[in-house]
Amino acid sequence: VGLHAGELIQPWVLAVSRGMKISALASMIAPYPTLAEVNKRIAGSFYTDRLFSKGTQRLVRLLMKMR
Repeated sequence: VGLHAGELIQPWVLAVSRGMKISALASMIAPYPTLAEVNKRIAGSFYTDRLFSKGTQRLVRLLMKMR
């Protein structure tokens, strides 16, 4: 097991045991910066492909034209 593994795994254990969605981890706010913030970045990266997809870009262009 790696260095600080206990701190890093805690949010994932909570998410799995409670049936939480990845978005819950991505939007998590820690009371103070911790090493576990990397979990938030990992969960957020799950949405990167969807956020910057061609479909999303087309939708944004359409919405901008409607303003």
